[in-house]
Amino acid sequence: MLDKIKESVSDVLSGGKRRSDGRRQSDTGDGSGGEAAADESESNLFECPSCESVFVAIDKETCSACQTPVERID
Repeated sequence: MLDKIKESVSDVLSGGKRRSDGRRQSDTGDGSGGEAAADESESNLFECPSCESVFVAIDKETCSACQTPVERID
């Protein structure tokens, strides 16, 4: 589930558009799905280990709910 959310958020942040068959326009059809480029980029998702809140941000250091340091979700 988290992978699906991460993919959706990454798609929105990168400006990618999905085709009617569910693949991104950059998909080559060879099954690679442009995953190499996606693997090289950093995630914009951060999770608070204390209260389990999830944030979308370019850079985030502390949870806005409980002020605990957050961790980047890979």
